[in-house]
Amino acid sequence: MPSDRKHITAVLEEEKEVKDFIYGGKKTASQPPSPLASREAGLSATQPSTKSGKISIRLPQKLAEKLSQVWYERGLAYAQGKLPDGQVKEKQEIIAEALQEWLEKRGYLPEKSS
Repeated sequence: MPSDRKHITAVLEEEKEVKDFIYGGKKTASQPPSPLASREAGLSATQPSTKSGKISIRLPQKLAEKLSQVWYERGLAYAQGKLPDGQVKEKQEIIAEALQEWLEKRGYLPEKSS
């Protein structure tokens, strides 16, 4: 490799902002936390951790759009401190809650005791 060539990361690291972004440096107010960080921060000590299985599905367009809208609204409410404790806000949590209710209603799962 000729010595005048630079590795792509060397070029990117010349700017502090880019370097901070790559290595997770200081976040500005305009940068939202990553979904993983949000999910981990949202887990409370009272919420039991459950293992989850991976599934990939396609939803009708209207449902996908509504899910995104609800996710956005709940995330905003959470950020403003207006979402009550125990309320789900992530897409997978919203879908899991709805599926849980559907399966219970049809007798596939025992109903939760209140």
